[in-house]
This record gives sequence, structure tokens and C-alpha cells, in this order.
Amino acid sequence: MTCTNHRSLIRFLSLIITLGLMESTGWSQVSESLVFEIPADARAAALGGRIMADLQPDAHGAANNVALLDSSMDRKLTIDFVDYFAGMSLTTVNYALKPGGQFNGQVGARFQNMGTFQEMDAAGNSLGTFNGGDYLLYSGWSYRIDSTWSIGAQGFFGMRTLDREVAGMFGADLTIHGVWPEKNIAVGAGVTSLGHQFGLEGTQPSGALPKDVQIGITKGFRNAPFTLYLRAGHLETWDLAPPGTYDDSVNLLTGDLIKNPTFKLGDQLMRHVGIGAAISLGPALTLMTGFDYRRRKEMQAAGRLGTNGLALGLDLSVQRFRFRITRNTYHFAGSTTHFGIAFNPSIFRAQ
Repeated sequence: MTCTNHRSLIRFLSLIITLGLMESTGWSQVSESLVFEIPADARAAALGGRIMADLQPDAHGAANNVALLDSSMDRKLTIDFVDYFAGMSLTTVNYALKPGGQFNGQVGARFQNMGTFQEMDAAGNSLGTFNGGDYLLYSGWSYRIDSTWSIGAQGFFGMRTLDREVAGMFGADLTIHGVWPEKNIAVGAGVTSLGHQFGLEGTQPSGALPKDVQIGITKGFRNAPFTLYLRAGHLETWDLAPPGTYDDSVNLLTGDLIKNPTFKLGDQLMRHVGIGAAISLGPALTLMTGFDYRRRKEMQAAGRLGTNGLALGLDLSVQRFRFRITRNTYHFAGSTTHFGIAFNPSIFRAQ
């Protein structure tokens, strides 16, 4: 790496750290949107969350981390669909543009359907139904600094709707990624959803979008068919637990104080962490599994955990198509299903 490249890398990393730790001043923070929180990519969902570091370029993952984009994805199209809960769904369409030197670009769209709701008047009479959802368009570019490091920047704009309630939003993602193939190791970092929402109609609030500061490391092995993934998210906030999580309680019969048995420091740390493992069964088939501690803790009901936080996935190549499917346990009463397909549209052109 030349001195110029080294300085560029340090400046970009410093920008990510500064923006990630900087507090939004003058604006309140609006509620987070699932369009930013749900990992649409089936592979990311299977490996514990969004992938910030990867040993191979990935067109699906580039939709959320544009630094993973490179020239091998020339005009590749990916479509991801998430069957969430109660009629809710998320769809992402991403298209890699023709490379230009050290630059690689992409355009895409992300649509979250909140489902159908019943509208009632004050007397409880039905007034019909209405829909809600979040809709985003985005465009991003990655720049390859050298054989190891890439940086990426992606801008987005869109809207949130709920019946006659409408809000607009815009923002950017900044990511950095490094990979050492000879050591089978990759690292990455970024700040995503760095933006603002402004109310347009109704009572929709204006304010800063909840950002997400993330880091990741991935390690493969020369003589073993598996790869390990570790990520940490929402590092801009240390304590992600709901209020009262670590409070002691009182026995209502005796009045005795009941100490909370939770190891607070460990619980706070693990709520940032997602882990995953991929086992390659050949060039056309990979099995994946992952675990998200925060989801496991927050989605328990009446103390029941079940397999909350566990995900299982499959990555399969069939001729010129690559398919992905993941089953992700959010709650003992239900799971989400993630589907994905990648191909180059040029295969449909007349020969």
C-alpha cells in the first residue's frame, strides 16, 4: 500500500468512527424501521445478521454493504424476499453496474410491506382497511484502494406510509472492507442508516434515523471446509436492553428483595453480537447456521426461549442461477423465511 492509499484509508476510517459516535444534535430520533433492521439476504440472515466482512465478493450482501462489491459481479441481478410475520414482508432488488476501473456501482430498491390493517371509528364500526410500508431507492459505489482494501458509500431516499400518514427519508451508508486471501481472513466496519426522516402528511415525526455502527471479522481455514463469521452491531449504544432488564424484584408475599441473576456486563456485550458458520459441501452447495443473542433475549415470552435466535440456511448453485433459503427463528411461535436468487440477465438474451 502506498502512502497516499494509506492516508486515504485512515481518513475514511476516521470519518466512519466520527459519524458513528457523533450524537444527533437539534433533532430527536425517530423509531427504527424494519427496512433497515431485517437482513433481507438469506445468507446474512443465516450467519447471524448483516455481513460486514467476507472472504468472497457477494452481490446479495452488497445491497447492505457496498464495499463487498467488485468487478466479478458485472451486471448481476439479485432478488431477495423475506416472509416475515402476520402478512409482513420485505423485498430487495439489487443490480450491479458495469465496472469502471477501480470503481464498482450498484442500484437497487427495498420495499417493506407492513400488511393490511382494519380501520375503525370511535364507536368500533369498521371503515375498511388500509396498508402501510417503507420504500427505499438506493445507489452506491465501492472503490478498490489496493489488493486488500475497499471502501464504499451508498445513498438512499424513500418514504414511510401508514394510511394517510406519510414521511420522507434520506441518508447514506459508509463501509470499509479488507481481505487477505492468503490468510483466509477478512475484516470490515461501517455506519449504516445515517440519515434523517421528515414528516410530510399527518402526524409523522421528523428526526434522525437510528444509525447502526457495525464491525465484523471472518475467518476461513485452508484445510477445513468451514468459515466462521463474527459481527457486532449497534456499537453507537452500549446498553441495548429494555428498561428494567437488570432491576431486582420484590417477593410480593414476603417483601424480600430478589436479586436479578443476570450477569449485566456479559448480557450487555452479547446483545451486540451475532455469530455464524458456513460449511462448504462443494462449489455448488453450502450449509449455514447462525445465532443472534439479542433476538433470543428480546423475543422470549413468559420465559420461553425455545430456539429463538437460531438460523439455518442453504446456498445452492444450479447452472447459471444461485439460490438461497434460510429459516430464522424469532419466536417460539413462529419463524421468518428468507429466499434469494442471483443471476446475470444477459442469459436470457437471444443467442
